[in-house]
Amino acid sequence: MTAFQNISIKFKLPLLFMLFTAFILLAAGAVLLVFDLRLFRQDLVRNLSALAEIIGDNSTAALSFDSKENGQAILASLRNEPKIVAARLYQRDPAQGSFKEFATYVRAGSTSEIPQQPKADGPVLEANRLIVFRSIKQDASDKVIGSLYLESDLQAVQQRLKIYAAELMAILVLSSLFGIVLVLYLNRSIAGPLREITSSASQIASGSLAVKLPTTDRDDEVGLLARAFRQMTDGLSRQTRELVEGMNVLASSSNAILAASTQVVSVAAETGAAIAETTITVEEVKQTAIVSSQKAKSVSESAQKAVQVAQTGKKSVDASLEGMNRIQAQMESIAESVVKLSEQGQAIGKIIATVNDLAQQSNLLAVNAAIEAAKAGDQGKGFAVVAQEVKSLAEQSKQATTQVRAILSDIQKATTAAVLATEQGSKAVDAGARQSAEAGEAIRSLADSITEAAQAATQIAASSQQQLAGTDQVAQAMESIKQASAQNAAGAKQTETART
Repeated sequence: MTAFQNISIKFKLPLLFMLFTAFILLAAGAVLLVFDLRLFRQDLVRNLSALAEIIGDNSTAALSFDSKENGQAILASLRNEPKIVAARLYQRDPAQGSFKEFATYVRAGSTSEIPQQPKADGPVLEANRLIVFRSIKQDASDKVIGSLYLESDLQAVQQRLKIYAAELMAILVLSSLFGIVLVLYLNRSIAGPLREITSSASQIASGSLAVKLPTTDRDDEVGLLARAFRQMTDGLSRQTRELVEGMNVLASSSNAILAASTQVVSVAAETGAAIAETTITVEEVKQTAIVSSQKAKSVSESAQKAVQVAQTGKKSVDASLEGMNRIQAQMESIAESVVKLSEQGQAIGKIIATVNDLAQQSNLLAVNAAIEAAKAGDQGKGFAVVAQEVKSLAEQSKQATTQVRAILSDIQKATTAAVLATEQGSKAVDAGARQSAEAGEAIRSLADSITEAAQAATQIAASSQQQLAGTDQVAQAMESIKQASAQNAAGAKQTETART
């Protein structure tokens, strides 16, 4: 593509025109050729089908009367048709329902292969031949008595292609000659003026503006290009004059520029010193910011640890509160048990009093029984023994009652002391629960305060990082200002040196 672009218009125009013409003619010729060949083949098929119909109608009698000589004579008449390559008549065998060869014609020198059995009626178009199959029926009936095979070559089509190719080549040659004449005219009317304009542009590029451009009244692209080139040349001349005038003005203004550049040099030196001091100060601020950032980071880490400790203390206080609540519930249960025990001790005391009364009454009964036994004499001895035993039992019961009452008294005293201790323990548990609740609230408040302090420390650390980044940016900006000031000073010195 690059090589084609570098070709001169003198050769590019005829090449393009010839290529375009050849493409159009070839495309049109191909379309017409395909269309013409299709029509020609349709005519061949139609003619061959008509010929097959005529031969089939003439062969009906020969097939009906089994006259092979007549069938062979009918096919021999195809010698007058040079395009017919081969033909065959098939006779149908009613018993087997198949076909057998009846008569055959093959043109001399032909190597055509005729099928042993006919195919369906209709044309078959192959690469080098055209074949037609047609069934043969008896007159006034639809009974098939045979079939016809008719083969034609396509030499006429090939001959037509050769003629068409020769005509197309002749048209291409004539079109090419006409294109060459037309291109010569185009070269003379387009390439010539373009070469003149190119020569003038080369002179202008070498520094000579005294160029005489040819005048033209053409309104096409070449004429527009020539007028635009003339306008460009006039504009360049005008700009050159203005440039000379500007150089004179620049020369008169150079002294003022020299004085200003000298002043800029002195100011730049003072600015450089101030910027150096500012840079040192900024570096000190940067170091302070680094230390502050490290301290803030350490404080933030400590605050995070304190938050963790506060959270652990909060969990411990919550666990202590739960334990105190469980102890309080157990103390209340113990108090209820002790109260019930005291009530049962009182019931036992009543039972003991009843037993004591029974023992006293038993003792009185024993005395009375002894008296009555004494009165009875010998007959009351057994009763006296019983009375003595009852009395003994009454004494034992009285002694046991006394012992049980003493034990019950001790139990009641211990129960009373346990009740008092339980009440004191409940009060102490209540006080401990209240103190634990107060401690839990204090620790929660402390944890919240520590959390807020940790958040504040984190924010302070982030702010310190931002300040450190800002300080770095300020330091970089001061360094950039310092470099720019040095460049300005160097530029001013160069300007002063160039002027002197």
